[in-house]
Amino acid sequence: MTRFKTIIYILCIGLFPISSFAQTAPLADSIVQSVQQEKNYDQKIAILQKSIKGIYNTKSDETLILARFGYDLANQKNDKVNRGDFLRIIGLSLMKKGNIDSASAYYYKALKELEPTKNTEKLGLLYDDMARMYRKLKQSERSLEFYDKALKLYEAENNLEGIARINNESGAVFRDDFADYKTANERFEKSLRIQRQRNDSVGIGYALEFLGYNQLLIKDYKKSESYLMEALAIREKLKDDFATMLNYTALGEYYNQTKQPLKSNAYFEKSNALAEKIKYPDIQKYNYENIMHNYEILGDYEKAYQSLKAFNVLNDSLYNTKRLKDVEEISTKYETAEKEKQIAEKELALKNRNQWIFGLVALAVIIGLIGFLLYKQQALKNVKQQKDNELKLALEKIESQNKLQEQRLSISRDLHDNIGAQLSFIVSAIDTIKYYVADKNEQLTGRLSNVGVFAKETIQELRDTIWAMNKSGITIKDLQSRIANFIEKAKHSYPNIRISLITDKNITDDTVFTGLQGLNIFRIVQEATNNALKYAQAEQIEIRISKEDDNIHFQITDNGKGFVEKDVEAGNGLLNMRKRASELGDELALSSSAGSGTSVSFGVKNNEQLYSA
Repeated sequence: MTRFKTIIYILCIGLFPISSFAQTAPLADSIVQSVQQEKNYDQKIAILQKSIKGIYNTKSDETLILARFGYDLANQKNDKVNRGDFLRIIGLSLMKKGNIDSASAYYYKALKELEPTKNTEKLGLLYDDMARMYRKLKQSERSLEFYDKALKLYEAENNLEGIARINNESGAVFRDDFADYKTANERFEKSLRIQRQRNDSVGIGYALEFLGYNQLLIKDYKKSESYLMEALAIREKLKDDFATMLNYTALGEYYNQTKQPLKSNAYFEKSNALAEKIKYPDIQKYNYENIMHNYEILGDYEKAYQSLKAFNVLNDSLYNTKRLKDVEEISTKYETAEKEKQIAEKELALKNRNQWIFGLVALAVIIGLIGFLLYKQQALKNVKQQKDNELKLALEKIESQNKLQEQRLSISRDLHDNIGAQLSFIVSAIDTIKYYVADKNEQLTGRLSNVGVFAKETIQELRDTIWAMNKSGITIKDLQSRIANFIEKAKHSYPNIRISLITDKNITDDTVFTGLQGLNIFRIVQEATNNALKYAQAEQIEIRISKEDDNIHFQITDNGKGFVEKDVEAGNGLLNMRKRASELGDELALSSSAGSGTSVSFGVKNNEQLYSA
């Protein structure tokens, strides 16, 4: 029964072809060139999706190239739905190539993109693919969890095709992993009813095949043959080589079970012809194994041996495994006494060689132990010396930092006590002068007011600089607090504009910036917000702080009238913002056009500049 479950696992999960990357690349190149000729983004995505749908079952390398190209297109447009779907397809291609770890990483990246979009179609496909992955990893409960998620989405949208497909695949889990043939049969029959209602020939074929194999497992041979033959008739009419290949293998299993080895082999051979045509060596290998056992039952050991050789060629090319035990068992039934003698001589030579190898390994281990002890002794000395050096360097660094902090505090005190006091005196003097000339010269009063405002702004900027200099490190909480104070002051001047500060939950309080970084970040946020307040005529301004990997990102967006960048480059301090972003190790990203609002974003990209408190 284990052999029967193996082929059903293949039918449910799907196989991947072993094909040459160099052979498939030209087709991918031609599709990419066709897409690049299109100017409309939606049309480009449609061409890619249609092309991938036609080849993903048989051309994994090709699919991988197209999916990565599609991801780059969607990323340029910030199209989360298609970006997530192409990540899913990359994972699917890697699964078909056997790279399960990489596939899992891409599936979870796709999940992060698609779940917030609530796109049931793409999310359902992702849940389905992840369920197949966990099935292949023998995690049945986890597999059913994702199948149930997909099924709920499809049922909510009345997506009959999706409901039918999930019933088929989850039914196979109940059948193969839990031996719950009753639940499996109910799901297969439900899938068949839906596919007949949809008049979907492909879906009907798969549902019939699942039902046929389920009946084979519970030994209802009459129903099993009826379902499998009906499925085969549909697939041969559709000229679906992949599905027909699987159907032939299932019928080979059926006739093997019902003790008809010749008929069983006939269907396995038909399956092999298609498997070779569409490059599915795993199916060929499985079929040859069953053909070999059928010939053994028939007593035709020469043909059994030939089948075994074909099996081993495929097995070695796919997995580089050791020679199977069956080689000796089949060979001894027809090989000459001379060949038996040769085998015995080879085994003796192998035994002697193994003894030599064992002796050499033992000697190498002894020498290695002696060398290791000597190495360990020297390593301990090196570690002690290294720790002494590290302690000395740490003390020197602490002393240097203390001196630097003292200089920083001294400079900030001088700025506060001297320049700050002088600016405060200027503001006070201007207010006094305005009082005496208020009724005499309105033009002078206005100019004095402007000078006073400029002086107050200078005082505030001086305070911000002192704030940055006073700290050896500025935490994210310090930065949030500074930005929040700035927002409160802005609200007093612009009470009708809604300004919000949003920080993602995955940013921890122990994230710390250098003083210069903190000041640059605050200045860019301040400049971008002031531009939106003064010129954009916006109703809402949002300042968002987020984290991706080890990088902290800042984005200031408004819903104002927007602008054309080349017309305002010098006037709104954009050059200064870009310079500050460059000092942070990133490039300022500006997105705006007339009437569409404005988005300014940047980040701290140099990981060495970011550290934990």
